[in-house]
Amino acid sequence: MTDTHTTTNFAGKAKLAFKVLVGSYIGLLLTLLLSTLANPPQDVEPGPMLWLAGLGIALFKCLPLLLFVPGLIARSHKTASWMAYMIQLYFVLAVMLVFTPGSSGWGWLMTALTLVIFISAMMFTRWQKRADAGL
Repeated sequence: MTDTHTTTNFAGKAKLAFKVLVGSYIGLLLTLLLSTLANPPQDVEPGPMLWLAGLGIALFKCLPLLLFVPGLIARSHKTASWMAYMIQLYFVLAVMLVFTPGSSGWGWLMTALTLVIFISAMMFTRWQKRADAGL
């Protein structure tokens, strides 16, 4: 009876960690998009080219994160594990933004989101592996 309870416990924890992971992942994508559009390039004249330049820069910032979408849809713990390592690059970017004048608010938000992604990805990986093994 305790084996079933433990398996259910790990599956429930993995499900919660995955929800937190996906929520913070979407939050980071939105933060990258909004921070880019809020701080447009200085060299481009207002108009359609400004929006295209902003969207191009936002896509460049988000592209590494978008590579993980298929694995997240499949709920792969391997994808979550790789994302935890890759998100450290975004953490470095976020910390640099904290000390950039005019961008510290975006930097603090990105720092918090990257920490939540890292922790939830690691916990999801750990608990999902245990749930898959039947432990």
